[in-house]
Amino acid sequence: MVEFAKFGRDRFSPGLYRLDLSAISDLPMKMNGAPSTFGAVYGKLVESKVRETPDRLSFGVEKYVTEAGDIKVEAEWTILSEMKMLVDLARQDINPYGVMWFYYSHDWSRDADECHVFFAVYGDKVVLESCHFSSEEPLILKQDKEDDPIWRSHPYFDAALVNYWYNKFYTETMTGKLMVLRPDEPILYYYQRPSTRDVAKDVAFVILVKTYRLLWVAVALLVAIAFPTIKEIMGIVAGILLIDVLWRAWAARKVGQSD
Repeated sequence: MVEFAKFGRDRFSPGLYRLDLSAISDLPMKMNGAPSTFGAVYGKLVESKVRETPDRLSFGVEKYVTEAGDIKVEAEWTILSEMKMLVDLARQDINPYGVMWFYYSHDWSRDADECHVFFAVYGDKVVLESCHFSSEEPLILKQDKEDDPIWRSHPYFDAALVNYWYNKFYTETMTGKLMVLRPDEPILYYYQRPSTRDVAKDVAFVILVKTYRLLWVAVALLVAIAFPTIKEIMGIVAGILLIDVLWRAWAARKVGQSD
């Protein structure tokens, strides 16, 4: 049995993290019923060019449809979760080793498991606004620290890079803006929370987004009326969109009420 570190329940420090699979590359798994390892399975999936990934996370076996045929992977759900995340990135022509990860929140799942939340950057944009890692998942991220040789070689550049991406996350992404506007005022990293008077433009942005989403609800209902054969499907779509709008309205419900 290969021992490996887990994300655990301790809070992470804010900053830049990078992918490190060295600790779990030899983790035992099964591929099409035969013994294999995490590194071998991941390499095979990338090499085979995955066409379809599992729709939802299973608790033992997942099937990937590739150009070379179906590949069934067997492992614990925590391992399967990370495998799917890495394969999804590769399918978007994103090299997971070139992704920069930034910790920004701590959460709890429905089964009371603790989760650590990161956003991911690749190239010049945020490619994942909210990536949750369970406390039970293998630790596959390693933080860049000031005592690392690479950091010491250009500390001001790396410090500026961290500040730049946290500010970009909180000011340009939907998830980041909602973090700033949330009434429970979660911790923000490398970013100063504006006063109520300074968030008028952010409030206007949220109102615009909610209006836009309500229009999509109306479109779904109109399609249901125009095409009775798919009215049940469009009714479900409209319901999902409406729930999303109501949730976002709740998240920002106290904005502007007090200084």
